[in-house]
Amino acid sequence: MKELKILYLYPDMLELYGDFGNIQVLKYRLEKRGFKAIIDTYSIGSPTPDFSSYDLVFAGRRSR
Repeated sequence: MKELKILYLYPDMLELYGDFGNIQVLKYRLEKRGFKAIIDTYSIGSPTPDFSSYDLVFAGRRSR
């Protein structure tokens, strides 16, 4: 099974427009296509991740 690693940036601060739902739908659709979707989160205060180990880096949108 192929694996896709996703880093979700600042989910606690940028979750305003249903971004968590978007990530869940992406995971669901990837798994239906035979991929193993691994979703990690990063926020202020977390140890800095190795960005090169991720296939996709996702950040939500902040309101204006």
